Amino acid sequence: MGQGKGPHEKNREVYVPSPEEYPTFPPPPPQAILQAPTEYWTKVSARKFAASRGVFEDSSLYALYRLYEFIILDKVFDYRTALEAFWRQHRWAIQAIPDPKDSNPVRYAFLAGCTHLLARSFNQRVKIGLQRGMPSLITPEEAGEARNVPDHLRRYESVPELAMRVPALATTLVIPTHDGVVLQSHGDKRADPDFLAKNILLWTPHIYFT
Repeated sequence: MGQGKGPHEKNREVYVPSPEEYPTFPPPPPQAILQAPTEYWTKVSARKFAASRGVFEDSSLYALYRLYEFIILDKVFDYRTALEAFWRQHRWAIQAIPDPKDSNPVRYAFLAGCTHLLARSFNQRVKIGLQRGMPSLITPEEAGEARNVPDHLRRYESVPELAMRVPALATTLVIPTHDGVVLQSHGDKRADPDFLAKNILLWTPHIYFT
């Protein structure tokens, strides 16, 4: 004879994630995101998972697309957090990020620019002696030893091949800051040089940590 369910079992509900809790890959092109940035950020903030539904492991490519979204929306705290998280995944070599062969040329060019941000941010750390895979906290003695490593022995990062192969845009893409400020010309010293190479006018993000 079967046993009845106890009171706790009756009230227990099986959690089923909603589609809104998963990111969609690839995300929309930059122009689509910027048409309604506040609404888009609300969708991003509702996510609970790093990868698409049915995918159970994060990857460097998923992380690159997240960085893409944060940079477009100029979410400084979030893109700096994303850079730090990528740095801690020391098996994710920037050069080895898979080529998504993105079908949208604007999104593809912006992704290429994001790989340069990763490389510049990380190489600035490497230059002062830090290495991916190091503990978060090191002693002053360990820091001194790291700074004394000859430069040619340090593990500098490089961008993946796609960063060089993706062509510049035929029409300039202008990305505003979070408060709506836009750069007016390619000659503006505040413009990011690697994005300029792809004909994208973007205020240089705050990617350095030291």
